[in-house]
Formats: sequence, structure tokens, C-alpha cells
Amino acid sequence: MHTTAEDRAETLRIDPRLLIEALDDPALVIDAQGAVLCKNEQLDLLLAGLGAPSLPLSPEGDRVLLSLAPAAADVARIQALLSGEVDRADIDLPDQGPGAPRWVLRGLACTIGGGRGALLRLVDEGERRVREHQRRCAQVVEAVHLGCTFLSLEAPADDRSLRYVYMNRAAERIASRPTAAMLGRTMDESVPSLRQLGIPQRLAELIRSGGTDESELVLPQEAGTRVMTTWSFPVGDQCVAVVYDDVTERRATEASLDSTRVLLDGIIEHLPLLLFVKDAADLRYVRVNRRFEEFHGHAPGELIGKRLVDYLPQALAAKIDAESRAVLAGGVPVEVPEIRIPSKLLGDRIGHARWIPMEDAKGKGRYLLGLIEDITERKKIEDAKRQESILLETQRRLLELIQELSTPSIPIHPGILVVPLVGQMDSSRGAQLVESLVAAVERHHAEFVIIDITGVTSVDSAVANHLLQATRAAGLLGAECSVVGASPSIARTVIELGIEFDELATHRDLQAGFRHALARKGYVITPRARVDRQA
Repeated sequence: MHTTAEDRAETLRIDPRLLIEALDDPALVIDAQGAVLCKNEQLDLLLAGLGAPSLPLSPEGDRVLLSLAPAAADVARIQALLSGEVDRADIDLPDQGPGAPRWVLRGLACTIGGGRGALLRLVDEGERRVREHQRRCAQVVEAVHLGCTFLSLEAPADDRSLRYVYMNRAAERIASRPTAAMLGRTMDESVPSLRQLGIPQRLAELIRSGGTDESELVLPQEAGTRVMTTWSFPVGDQCVAVVYDDVTERRATEASLDSTRVLLDGIIEHLPLLLFVKDAADLRYVRVNRRFEEFHGHAPGELIGKRLVDYLPQALAAKIDAESRAVLAGGVPVEVPEIRIPSKLLGDRIGHARWIPMEDAKGKGRYLLGLIEDITERKKIEDAKRQESILLETQRRLLELIQELSTPSIPIHPGILVVPLVGQMDSSRGAQLVESLVAAVERHHAEFVIIDITGVTSVDSAVANHLLQATRAAGLLGAECSVVGASPSIARTVIELGIEFDELATHRDLQAGFRHALARKGYVITPRARVDRQA
């Protein structure tokens, strides 16, 4: 056999006598000749019992202190270890029968008083695997984020004897209590408030019955109330394991999400809009609100999982589906100012729609959100207002025409206007007379205005004042006004009311007023000489 540099590096450089006393395994140290220099108590106890393993050592006189039954091949390996050919050797010892330990003799070269020797250690492979498994389990328990606590019920009939025997790091963190303040103490001593919740009683009963328990507890702590989810189960005859997780923040988040979900559901259900959500794959409804169901005459939940073709004419459903897929392919919201939406209860309605593709994390459309506002009544009101506006505009134009016709301004000669007034005069027509007269004077560059009141049935003080205002306004524009055609009744009314027309020229009739205006312009009306036709 050959030894490598790595093997040689593992050769012990310490006193092996100190080492074997610290080992839990049975062990002995031999020198280069195979003589046993020392052994530990565990080895003595093992060899003194029944079924002790056979060690591969050959007694040579008084140098070997143990009576052994050697195997030639194994002895050769021990000799190679002592001669320096190898620095390590593992030897499987003969099987002692079913259920007996499976022993392995592990040798490690060492230096004894400046000479070569070997440390031989007996290892129970089965027990070693158990210990290794336990060690790994302990590492897992220490590493998990869940709290893990073991308690022992020292007096089976007394739940007050439930005592802490183990806590992992997570348990210390979750409980906000150091392990040293818990281990070795009873639950009542460490956390008295747990008895009020019935926890010691419950755990003691689990140990006695062998049952398990999963529950959620609300625990008062110095930092505030905490919510714990616990899993409890018996371990062995007198112990119970409690695994728990602090879910306070999680429950608070869930409660907040539930509250938000309820709020959003309430908003969706009471929106004054028709709302639906379709799956992008096959355009089936996954969510509709109450107004949408009522509009189409369906019971709550009846439309979920259905498509348009299930309740609309096939051609119309195919058209809407094609438009929906186009929106999903475009990936941007689309607004439709007016869309026809058939209702089973209301008939055809007019809607204002908005289609919104909803994308997943990869940017692909997963759902189509539809919001439709029924604007049928609004359209009717808008159309009615539009018709009313048209009627009002027509009426306004008719009134303007009537006003123009009620106070016409007729040019009968260059610079001469006649304004004939007919019918009942009131304050409104009087005010209109002022406006139309001023506009006519300016438009026709009039020098003389003849206001003919032959057709006026009556005049009051307000109308008379408007006549005076009209003539004064025309006078400011350089036009001279006169009134003609006053009837005897109007003349009496004017006298009785004390209306002063001193500033206003009056004439008997239109002919007289026209002659006066012509005369003021330097014209004279003379009869044309009669011509004898026979001549």
C-alpha cells in the first residue's frame, strides 16, 4: 500500500491518550509493535458485555493485552498502518447477527513518543447514521423560519409540569424571549397567560391521547397582540412538539385585501355602467356587474362562462367578437362614442363604450374590460334640445321679421323715409320704433322722416314718449321728423294726457307731410299741363 501526501497530513500530532478520553466511541491506542498503550472506558464496557466484536489484532506475548480472534487480511491492514504504508484504514468487523450493531474499526496513524503508532476507534455504523440523521434534522429545525418548541410533561396527570426542553432560533425570535429564559422552566412559569387560553391543558392532552392539533391563536405580547398558526403533535411518550408561525402581518394584509376586495366589488356592483370582463382566449365572461345582468335580463351569475353567441344573434355576436379581438391585438384602449346594444327587456339602446385590454406581466392581453354607458335617454334629451334650439332660432327670426314688418322704413324719395305704424302700439313696439328708425336713417342717409300713425288705434304716454325719443335720436343723426295721420281720438288722448308735441312737426296726412318734406328740399309740386290727345 502507498500513502498520499493528503493522507499523511492527517497523521495525529497530539497526545492520543487525551484524545481517546474525549471520544464518545470505544477507542484504544497501539504502538508500532501492536501493543495496547491505552484504552478508554467505553471500550472496556463494550468488551465486557455480551456480543463484543472481534478485533483484528494478533497477540504476541505480553505486548497485546486483549485476547482476540484475528482475521489475516485485517491484521495485514493494521500492520500496513503501523509500518507507515498507509495513514488510515477502515475495517468492517464480522457481523454479530440480526439486530446487532454493525461495527467498523477505524484506524488513524499517530506519533507515540517519537515513534509510530495508531489510534483505533470502534464505530457503530447504524448508530452513527442515526446520530448523523439527528444532526441533520437538528440543522434543518434550526434553519427553518418556523418556530419549533419541545415540551416535556414530567407528571402525566399534571399539565402544570409541562416544561420547555428545546427552542430553535426562530422560536426565540417569534416569542421575543431569549432561550435561556425559557428552557428548563414550566410553561406556567415562563408565560402564565397561556393557561388562560387553555394551551398547557391542550398540549398535555395531546401527549396523553397521541393526537395532533392545528389551530390559530391570538396571543397577547408586550409588543402587541400577535396571531400564530400552530401545529402540535406528540413526540415520544412524554414530549410534545409545537411548530408555529407568526402570521400577524399576513392576516393584517389578508384583512386589508379582503376589505379592498369588498370595496371594489361594491363599487363594481353599483357603477351606473354596464361592466364586463372577458377572457382573451375565448371571449367568455369571467365577471359582470349587476347592471349588466339586469340590462340583458339574466339572473345573477348566469352569464359567467358564456359567450355573446349564447344569447345574441350569431351575426351580431361574430361582429362584436371580431371587434374585441382587434382591440386585444392592438393593446390600447378603444372608445366608441355610439354603439347599438340590444336589451331583452328594453329593446335596442344606444351606448357609449370603452374597451380596455388588460395585460399580464409579459405584456400579453389576458382579459378585455368593457365599460358601456346607456346614453339612450341622454340622446333623446339632446335631440329634443337640438329641435328646441332650431325652433327657438326659427321663432327668433320670425319675430325679427315681424318686428321689421311692424315698423317698416320705406324710402319714397332720395333722402325721404316713410315709417308707417299699424295696429296697437305699446311700450315694446315703441322701443323697437326707436331702434329701427335710427338704423333706417343711418342706412338710407335720410334727411326727412315721416312717421305715419294713420293705422294706430290708440296712443298712451309711454308710446308718445317713445315717438319723441325716436324723433330726437333721428335728429341727432341729422334727420328732421314729422308725424302725420293722427286721428281725432288720438288727438283727444294726447290733449287729455297733457302730452307735449311742441318739438314735433305734425301734418294732417301723408300727402301733406310729403309736400312739406319736398318743400324743405326745395321741390315744388305743380300740376302738369293737360295735353289734348286728339291734337
